Amino acid sequence: MCYIKVVCERDGGQRILVLHFTSSNAGEVTQGFAMGFQCGATLTHLTETVVIHPTCAEELTKVNVSKRSGLDATVTGC
Repeated sequence: MCYIKVVCERDGGQRILVLHFTSSNAGEVTQGFAMGFQCGATLTHLTETVVIHPTCAEELTKVNVSKRSGLDATVTGC
């Protein structure tokens, strides 16, 4: 199980500002995405990324519920 929070700019291209990620392999996962974020990766880039299955890293590409939406962000399955 993992916890993910992605903070991005609200306007424009939704550039990623912060990534919170907790899991048993969080260090390796965040290190893998760090360069992309430093190069200006956006939420669209993140959700269109193909990841290795099965790892918690794939959950990063399925981030689609915003805090402002009011929807439940609980993961209910694969």
